[in-house]
Amino acid sequence: MGAAAGYVAKGGLNQEAIAKVSAETQKLVSAAKSGGFKISEEGVKPLREALANMSEELSALKIKTMALNDAPQLGGHPYGKAVAAHDHKGAAQSANSASAVIGQFEQVVKDADEALARAAGLYKGVEESAIDATKKVQA
Repeated sequence: MGAAAGYVAKGGLNQEAIAKVSAETQKLVSAAKSGGFKISEEGVKPLREALANMSEELSALKIKTMALNDAPQLGGHPYGKAVAAHDHKGAAQSANSASAVIGQFEQVVKDADEALARAAGLYKGVEESAIDATKKVQA
């Protein structure tokens, strides 16, 4: 089991925790955009590799938790249906469901990678290439 899967299994990730991490990550993105946070390309490399690994782990975890999107089959009687509906709501439909939290955490990882890329000056080149491509299409 990878680090992300282990953390989720222990209940360490929930909507509140992700919201806090997301807010701090947005501060990092803002600081990088304004030039208040700089890092060398060499220095950022292992950090971005760790984020890429985390992204892969989260993608694998998302696949493993897809079964939670289906309500459990607990029989056709009213009690079985009620328990199945309750379990399904908590597992797949609530704000703290595995799929919701994993999706939010994936966004945090993407934002952190953007912040690091910007801080290393790597993002600007990508941004300029996109602008150039857009100008060529419009011309």
